[in-house]
Amino acid sequence: MKTFIIICLLTLFSVQPVQVQAAEHIPVTLDRVIDGDTLSIKQRGHKKTVRLLLIDTPESKKPNTPVQPYSLEAADYTKSLVSHCDLSIEHDSKGRYDRYKRELVYLYCGDKMVNESLVREGYARVGYIYQQKDHLTELQEAERQAKSKKLKIWSMDGFVNEDGEGFNATEEERQQETDIIEELRQFLYELIDELLDTLLKKIGL
Repeated sequence: MKTFIIICLLTLFSVQPVQVQAAEHIPVTLDRVIDGDTLSIKQRGHKKTVRLLLIDTPESKKPNTPVQPYSLEAADYTKSLVSHCDLSIEHDSKGRYDRYKRELVYLYCGDKMVNESLVREGYARVGYIYQQKDHLTELQEAERQAKSKKLKIWSMDGFVNEDGEGFNATEEERQQETDIIEELRQFLYELIDELLDTLLKKIGL
């Protein structure tokens, strides 16, 4: 009887494995590349503009904005990736649109995610992080690698606006970004020194 009760309890409280449903990949065809992170595609014959989710490339076609470094190269790289392959899009589980009503997608060329390729090769940064975060971890890892290698956008000190969104197009903006990073680094060094001194005093060293 005791064995029977134990078996019943184990059955009742056992954790069933969660079945994770694979995200749907929707076949599409290319209409044209607008810039590095924006494309016009065709889905079931219907043409629409989509923006690559969780990434940002330098601007080349934004009104009243000069062409930014690496913007044309990013657009060319995107074009080279998507021009001759089977394309598909994936939507994030937390929503298809941003606050500007733009459709956001993870774009795939075969099994390769275009979003991640752009970040890994240094043509794009991770940015515009809202509720959609299904692939944020792998994109941040790709960014970490590109940054450590100083690839493309990471080769110019202060170009990537690391304390906000977008890029610092002018020399003055880039210098300000570099100064901010240096000030933050110095503040952290001083804070660590102060904490270590306090700790050493407490333990009598």
